[in-house]
Amino acid sequence: MRVFIAVELPESLKKEIANIQKRMKILPDKVKWVNHSSIHITLKFLGEIKEQALNSVFKATYNVTRRFEPFVVEVKGTGVFPNSNNPRVIWIGVEEGSDKLAQIVQQLEEELFNRGFPKERKKWVPHLTVGRIKWLTSKEGIRKIIEEEKETQAGKMRVEFISVMQSHLTPKGALYKPLQRFYLKS
Repeated sequence: MRVFIAVELPESLKKEIANIQKRMKILPDKVKWVNHSSIHITLKFLGEIKEQALNSVFKATYNVTRRFEPFVVEVKGTGVFPNSNNPRVIWIGVEEGSDKLAQIVQQLEEELFNRGFPKERKKWVPHLTVGRIKWLTSKEGIRKIIEEEKETQAGKMRVEFISVMQSHLTPKGALYKPLQRFYLKS
């Protein structure tokens, strides 16, 4: 099964992200926009794992969530990966609370590594993927819209739990299902 660990978003935040996407859709480029109902903050992508390994993922996630109290994150700003000269992914950033998310990610990496999962090689950057660029007509268009939206505020949310999610790939895109939610200590 295809598995990842994430922070799920409340509906109010998803709706605001849909509004931001709507403003960005003026781009003439071919962009596959992520359905706003599926947007989340990925903390760790595990990929295809055997179902027997799921219990280890649950234990690792539980151990980490017990170390953190609920906190607030602010979803704000836009950008592209890997860079503006070669944009492939359009994202909305995380400002307030990004330090706590980074601590959680670092501890998830350690807990999962101790259970036989490989560590991520790339540096983790807190973000929400909102679109994937399939074909680019002009780098200037994407640069302009990112500049216009760079201070965009989608809103704030309280992170109270971390979810282990299953991803099922379909021709219409990925479908996500929470397998288990682990609440931060209160």
